[in-house]
Amino acid sequence: MILNETEFFRGIDPDVMNKITAIYSEEDHPKDTVLFKKDEDAKSIFILKTGTINLVIQNGGTFAIPLSNPGEVFGLSGMVEGGAYIASGICAEDSKVIKIDRDKLDEIFNQHPYVGLILLKRLGVVLSKKLSRLYRDFFSCSWSEPL
Repeated sequence: MILNETEFFRGIDPDVMNKITAIYSEEDHPKDTVLFKKDEDAKSIFILKTGTINLVIQNGGTFAIPLSNPGEVFGLSGMVEGGAYIASGICAEDSKVIKIDRDKLDEIFNQHPYVGLILLKRLGVVLSKKLSRLYRDFFSCSWSEPL
């Protein structure tokens, strides 16, 4: 997978993409690896290459949102200054991810603010899709007893 083929980075100026490509790392993680924990300072964003990542929220019970589509962006709190992860990211199987450091990405955005604006707009679209998916999955659950 080439980074500029992902929905999030598609169409970004090739010179800027070269700078972004220079700062990311590809990581292989075995099943059960914790990529980040809920409430931890969000220092990176991630893009799934292969495998499945569960975004896990524990609050009395456990709720997991599986991500298994190559190119899916997660850990998006890393795009927000001072952000903290709102869920834990845990490998549900052996997985390969692209990890992009927030501070290094911010340096690129400072040099190319129009790219930062484009990705901010795309961030809104990605979050909207994820929220819609969450609502759909949550409200499709059925209970055997009335609430």
